[in-house]
Order: sequence, then C-alpha cells, then structure tokens
Amino acid sequence: MGLSIGNKIELVELEQVIKNEKNKKVYVSKIYDIMPGNLLQIAMPIHEGKIVPLSVNDKYSACFYTDRGLLQCNIIVSSRYKSGNLFFLEVVMLGELAKVQRREFYRYNCSLEAKIRVVSDEEYATGMPDDINIPEDALPWNDAKISDISGGGVRLFQHYNLDKNEVIKIKFAVAILDEVICFNLYGRILASTSVRGRSDIFEQRIEFMKISQEDRDKIVKFIFESERMNRAKEAGLI
Repeated sequence: MGLSIGNKIELVELEQVIKNEKNKKVYVSKIYDIMPGNLLQIAMPIHEGKIVPLSVNDKYSACFYTDRGLLQCNIIVSSRYKSGNLFFLEVVMLGELAKVQRREFYRYNCSLEAKIRVVSDEEYATGMPDDINIPEDALPWNDAKISDISGGGVRLFQHYNLDKNEVIKIKFAVAILDEVICFNLYGRILASTSVRGRSDIFEQRIEFMKISQEDRDKIVKFIFESERMNRAKEAGLI
C-alpha cells in the first residue's frame, strides 16, 4: 500500500478541491492504524490549533507523507469516536493511492544564513511549541547555510544529521528591493547526506509544509528580483 502508521496526512474537503477554491482549509492528521478493507484509523484533525470533528460520510482529498514521497487518494469518513483522551476517525480509502506530482519550482543558487530545529508532531499540528513558557527564539536552534531556494523548499548545509521525513522549523531572511522579509516555516526532510570528506557537515533537502501562498509568493519574488539584479550586473547596468 505504501502507507505506514505515523504517516502525516493533510486533508482538504473534496468539494473545495473540485471547485479549485483558492483558500482551501487544510486539516492535519496522522495514521494510527491500518486495517483491512482500505480502512484507516486516523487522529481527529486539527485546524488553527483546534480539534475539528469531521462529519461522518463527508469526503476529503487526503495527501499522505510517506517514505515513497507524497501519495494521494480520496477518503470518506465512516465513523468517529473517543478512546481514552484521544479523538479518532475511521476513514475508508476510495480507490488506489497515486503519486502526487507537485509543481516544480525554479531553484535559485544563493547563500543565506538560517536556523533550524526539529519539531514534534503536536507542535506541527497545533503551531504551538511544546513548552509555551519558553519563547520560540530561546528554543535550541542549529545554525545552517541555505545554498539554493525555490518556492517549494531549500537545500542547506548544517552540522546535524536528520532522519528522512523529520519535520522541522526553519528561520531565514531575504532582502527584496531594500526590504528585509523574515520567514519562519515548517519543512520536511527529503534527504540528509554527509558531505564527501566532511563527516561533520550534512547536506539536506527540505520541502516547505503548510506554507501560505503569501509566503511562497514572497520567496518567488525574491528569486525574480535577485535574478533581475544579477542580469543587470552582468550587463554592466549597475
């Protein structure tokens, strides 16, 4: 099947997908059990820090983050219930899983200072650090250097190896027409490999997750303006 317990899921109402609505609500969940008959037990999803009790018989487009990459199929909610302190849904997968071919973004070579840290499933789902009494800037961030960037993610170098599919937070800033724009984004580790001849440095490819269209547009604008400036320098215009 390609799915595993613990895989993260993003759910979007099927009707919103069909209508291609711009501001789709994305609900975050994860798999707790895989059962016969294309049946999954998943966590009751969270949106903007609140548990969302999806209705029985509602249909959703489900995107699964797996070791094989992004897999997608439609699902229907068959039941919902509480077990202990946890709320669950049982959903039926409608049809076969398909590989998601997300739009490729132009990658721009750069050198940007960044900071990175691993986040828990709970923080990713709620958007709140595990210990809300500690300011986010005071949490343990690691230094990193971004070597290329696109609207879909970054490639960077840092001193700590991370597991594939690990979810992280990454902070960095770019300058667009003399304006400094700061980003604090979620990402997923696509690959982490040691640099040849340097056992203490790791190259990592990261895909942005839950990035807003506004932030993605700002990154694309930064790339466009940087390329424009580079062409002007090469032509001797500046």
